[in-house]
Amino acid sequence: MRKRSRLTLLAAAALIAAPLFAHAADAPGLRITYLVYSGRPNPELTVTDPAQLRAIESRLGDALAAPARAGAAADAVLGYNGILIEHVGGPAAKAKPQAATVKGQRLSVDTAAATEFKSATATTRVSAAAGDLESMLLKLGQKRGVLDAATLNVLLEQK
Repeated sequence: MRKRSRLTLLAAAALIAAPLFAHAADAPGLRITYLVYSGRPNPELTVTDPAQLRAIESRLGDALAAPARAGAAADAVLGYNGILIEHVGGPAAKAKPQAATVKGQRLSVDTAAATEFKSATATTRVSAAAGDLESMLLKLGQKRGVLDAATLNVLLEQK
């Protein structure tokens, strides 16, 4: 009888928690990936704090306001390739499915993936706002502990 009570209690807890987990998956956020490694996972973090989201979105909007140039997407190189920003969860993930990559004063948004017959294309914007966004995201990575001081110093030297 006692074992059955525990199972019933666990089942009830799972039913109560399910909507909370579903809501968390739908919560708006940004996945920030620091493109620093080749052949091993890159450090990443997810931002869900509303104040941080607003600050990042504001700087991203400023960077996107710069004049755009279409062309071939940048080829990946060994070492630092920038910071990938992706919308996850919430309506923004559906409304803004394209990821952006910031490196230095360049903000690139992929417009078409590479195929067997053509290379990837991207829209690139160059502005001081992009540099500010990158600096902000690097500091956030250090503050959250996904970038150690040595890695951060290397990234800052390669900017």
